Amino acid sequence: MASVLATGLLCGIWSFIAPLFGMLTWAGFAGCTTFFAVGTGGGKAMGKAMLCNTTGVACGLLILGLSGVVDIPGGAAIFSGIVTSIMCLLGKVRLMNYTPGIFVGCFSTFAISGGWFVLLLSLLSGALLGFLCAELGKKFSDWYRKLAPQHYHQSRDTHVPDEKEAAQFIK
Repeated sequence: MASVLATGLLCGIWSFIAPLFGMLTWAGFAGCTTFFAVGTGGGKAMGKAMLCNTTGVACGLLILGLSGVVDIPGGAAIFSGIVTSIMCLLGKVRLMNYTPGIFVGCFSTFAISGGWFVLLLSLLSGALLGFLCAELGKKFSDWYRKLAPQHYHQSRDTHVPDEKEAAQFIK
């Protein structure tokens, strides 16, 4: 429950402040999703999410750039296929071995028609948002353990006090 509250609070704040700073709210959520999907948590997940999304943005820009410069029939499809293969290979590199995060950066680049700077800033901020959600969730959980009455932390007996005697009687 602590992580639910922390995530709701921080994502609500993100939705409010992102446009004030000229960032893309949806792209921040894409970066945040990448952080949580990496699954390792902490700074390691944040770094990997950022690297994967950044690599994806670069791949998206490469596809758009090659398609615009090299004028051949079906060029966009050809370059998409080649760069997609490269993205899958890059996903084998230990530092960025979360291929879906690379794809998030790439398709987000297409969604924003190549406006990479604000996109990248939003994706990176989103990965930071995910990290902060996880950390605040831990803090909320710690505060609860310290502030809640002690009896909420103990497991409760779910059996009838004389259950053993009743079981003997049934046998």
